[in-house]
Amino acid sequence: MFIKRIWKILHGDRRLMVWSVVFGLVFTGLGIIPPLLIRRMIVWLDAGNGSFFLVGGILAGVYLLRGVSRYLYGLFSHIAAYRTLHRLANDVYQHLQNMSPSFLNRHHSGNLVARTIGDVEAVEDFVAHGIPESMLAVVIPITMSIVLFIINWKLALIALFPLPIVAGLLYVITTRTHNHWRGVRRRFAEVSSRIQDHLAGVTVLQSFVREAHAARRVRRQSHEYRDTIIYANRWSLVPAGVIEAASGAGLVLIVCAGAWMVGPADRAVLTVEVADLVVFLMYLGQIFLPFLRLANLTENLQKAAASAERVFELLDEQPEIVDSPSASIPAERRFDIEFDRVDFAYDENVPVLRDVSLYVSEGETVALVGETGVGKTTVCHLLIRFYDVNGGGIRLGGHDIRNLPLTYLRENIALVSQDVFLFEGTIRENLLIGDPDASDEELQTAARAAHAEEFILSFPDGFDTLVGERGVRLSGGQKQRIGIARALLKDAPVLLLDEATSAVDSETESLIKDALLKITAGRTVLIVAHRLSTIMAADRILVIENGQIVESGTYKELSNAGGQFARLCQLTSENFV
Repeated sequence: MFIKRIWKILHGDRRLMVWSVVFGLVFTGLGIIPPLLIRRMIVWLDAGNGSFFLVGGILAGVYLLRGVSRYLYGLFSHIAAYRTLHRLANDVYQHLQNMSPSFLNRHHSGNLVARTIGDVEAVEDFVAHGIPESMLAVVIPITMSIVLFIINWKLALIALFPLPIVAGLLYVITTRTHNHWRGVRRRFAEVSSRIQDHLAGVTVLQSFVREAHAARRVRRQSHEYRDTIIYANRWSLVPAGVIEAASGAGLVLIVCAGAWMVGPADRAVLTVEVADLVVFLMYLGQIFLPFLRLANLTENLQKAAASAERVFELLDEQPEIVDSPSASIPAERRFDIEFDRVDFAYDENVPVLRDVSLYVSEGETVALVGETGVGKTTVCHLLIRFYDVNGGGIRLGGHDIRNLPLTYLRENIALVSQDVFLFEGTIRENLLIGDPDASDEELQTAARAAHAEEFILSFPDGFDTLVGERGVRLSGGQKQRIGIARALLKDAPVLLLDEATSAVDSETESLIKDALLKITAGRTVLIVAHRLSTIMAADRILVIENGQIVESGTYKELSNAGGQFARLCQLTSENFV
């Protein structure tokens, strides 16, 4: 199964791999010739005739061809390996992009990065070295053994006696060490994840003076990684020692047998020519050489094999959110929203939404309010299909969103979250995610509408200002305004504002609110409220409590109703908790 998967990922480069093996076989085949020529020279020397210049010329040609074939053998295998590395890394990345947030939440980002980069890179070792070396480790001993049996089958039996023992030991040891190397790769991913996590939150560690504690955690995990890899190496290095000993044992057997066989005529049954003995001595080293190369590569090959399996496990994970086979773009495009008796839970034992029904007509602005954790953000995430409902259904334009293509659904919904994520790069690059084809004028218009243009132009590089990793060089309010501008560039008919002005000051929030009033005209808008001022102009307000809608009405109606909304207003004159 493993070899089948490796062969599958070689798609497009299998011909290169075949050529690599072919030139490896040529290299091997040419290696058979020099001992035979030397054997002929000894025979000629014993007979007192023959052309040594001819033999020398042939040997020169053979070694020249061996050099060329060795180069091409390595070149083709490495080209195939690097192409596979490129293709596999992109396949893993694209696969991860299709995974749902629930999958990504279950796996540490550092671990996924280790698989996408570290494990995939380790596969290159297996493709470049493991496949051709394994092939030659089979072909070379078989070919040379046949030649030795043709020359003298009795001496061949003696000389090759250690070979099956070595092959058996190699199989047993490599099988047992494989699981150890899986553990090594897992420990490596854990250390990488921990370091990445601590570097991302280094300011938190510094502010709480917890650097030493964090360093101890990294040191402990690194200690476990060190012990695991040392233990794996204890077994991985055994084959090299066994092969060296077996190769030496074969030479000893040949020397002893040769001393007995090369003798008086009364031992004619066991007689072996000196020339043949020389061939045996030269071949025996070459027969064990591929095993020795494989043994020396054991660590890398075991690491690569373990990494390949981890990559395949990741690729075998099926996305939870996928297009339905019957998904199609509706002929009539409407953008009203309907939640019909929706149930949802991230954990089946902890329901988040229960029997939620709501309707937002096309062009209407509806606000969702409630205490933290009641499910307001979940409503937005279900609408854009980051998750699928456990019960009930959600319709956009009268169509169940599970029967709409994901691309169509998400192209028509713009989401601005409270925690705006900015990619490392420039402000311009982050804005263009909303519309890659937007002109400079459109960028400026969107930034102006989000009241971001002023602070952007205050930077020396303007729109080409670098924002740093996750936008670290910008304030929370600046990031939110860029997030709003990015959503405006998308120009989607449905707009989801998930506490999109929570990190801006009151003056800026008032300016953004005025801009949003103009921009949301004609759009279907869901607002997750954080501030009272954000929702006062909403057409309707829905109050969520314990995963259910408990109140619905305008701001004025709910303020005077004396219910949950009025209680929330009394808790704070400005913010909901």
